[in-house]
Amino acid sequence: MSSSTSPNPHPIPLTESEVFIRGFLAANPALDADLGPIEVMTDRYTNAEWAAQIEETQKAVLKAVEARKVYQGPQMRNGQEALKELAKTIDHTVLKLDTTQSAVDGLCSEARTEDFKSVCVRLNWVSRCISNLKGSSVLVACVVGFHEGTQDTHSKLREARAAVQAGALELDLVLNHALLTKHNKPAARTVPIRSHDSAIDSITAANTYANSKASEDENDELPDYSAIFRELASMRSLCPSPVVLKLILETSQLTDAQILAASHLAAAANFDFIKTSTGFNGHGATLPHVQLMVAAAEYLQAQRVGSRKMQVKASGGVRSLETAVQMLEAGATRLGTSSGLWIMQEARTKVGEAKGNGVDAVDRPGATRLYTDDSVGGGY
Repeated sequence: MSSSTSPNPHPIPLTESEVFIRGFLAANPALDADLGPIEVMTDRYTNAEWAAQIEETQKAVLKAVEARKVYQGPQMRNGQEALKELAKTIDHTVLKLDTTQSAVDGLCSEARTEDFKSVCVRLNWVSRCISNLKGSSVLVACVVGFHEGTQDTHSKLREARAAVQAGALELDLVLNHALLTKHNKPAARTVPIRSHDSAIDSITAANTYANSKASEDENDELPDYSAIFRELASMRSLCPSPVVLKLILETSQLTDAQILAASHLAAAANFDFIKTSTGFNGHGATLPHVQLMVAAAEYLQAQRVGSRKMQVKASGGVRSLETAVQMLEAGATRLGTSSGLWIMQEARTKVGEAKGNGVDAVDRPGATRLYTDDSVGGGY
C-alpha cells in the first residue's frame, strides 16, 4: 500500500557549498553531532513592529549620511607605525571551494610575515590555520553560510558552532539577503528545529505564528524581518563574545533602505561588524555603501540599539592601497581582501617616498616560522 504522504515533487537542490559543509560535518562528529542539539531564539517583536523601528532608522540615516565624515586612514609619513596599523586592518582571505592545502599554508605564512589581523577561510581549513598560526597574533576567521546565505538557520548554526569548536575566533555570516528583496525571494526550505524542551518549542511555535500572522494581517508586503532577527540572535546566543560576529550584507543585491534594515537587525542582535560583500555575487565594496553603513552604525549606537557599536568591514574589490585607504577614510575598520601582500608592498613604496629616500629604506618584515602540523590536514 502506498504511503499517504508523497515527497516534494520539486525539491530545492542543495548548493555546492551546502553539500560540501554537510559532508564535512558528517565526517567530523566531534565538531557537530557530538556537541548536542542546537536551539533557535524566539523573536522580540512582531514583523510590523520591526518594520516601524527600521523605518525610523532608514529616515534618520539617509538624512544624516548626506553630511559624510572623513576618517583618518593610516598616515604613510609615519613609517613603520602606519604599516603596522594598516596590516592590522586586513583579513587575509582565501575562500574558493577548490582551495588547496598549499594555498592555505601560503596564506598563513603571509599573514604571519605581515602580521595581518586575521586569515579568513572556510570551515574545513580552520584547524589547519590554527595549527599554522600558533605563536602569532593572527586570528582565524571562518565564513558561515557562504556564499549564498540562503541556507536554513539550523544549518548555519551547525556550521558556526563547528567553526568555533575548531578554534575560529571570528565568524563572517552571510545574511539571507533574499528575505529583504522581492525579486529573488526563494521558496521556503526549512528544517524542523527541536530544542528537546517542550516549553521552549511551544513558545517558539506560538511566537513564530504570531509574527507570521501579524505580517499577513497588517502588511503582507513586508520583508520577513522576524526571520532574519531570529537567525542573527540565535547566532549571537550560540557564539557569545569574545567570538566576533560579522554580518555580510551582500550590498550589491540590496537597496540603501534594505542595507539599513539589515544593519538595524544586526545591531539589535549585538553583532560586532556589518560587512559589505562576499566577493562572489555582484560588485564588492563601494564608498557610498561603506559610508552608509558607518552612518548606520553610529546612529544605532546613539539610539542604543544593541549593546555595542558595530564596526564596518569593506570586502570585495579591495585590491590596491588607494582603495584600501579610501575605505578606511570612509570609516571602515577592517578590510577583507586576497590582495593584502600587494597592498602592503604599495604601502612600503609610499612610506619610502614620504621619507624621501626610496622604498629600499623601508624594512620588510622578516619571515617567521610556519608551525604546520601535517597530521591536521584539511579536516579536523
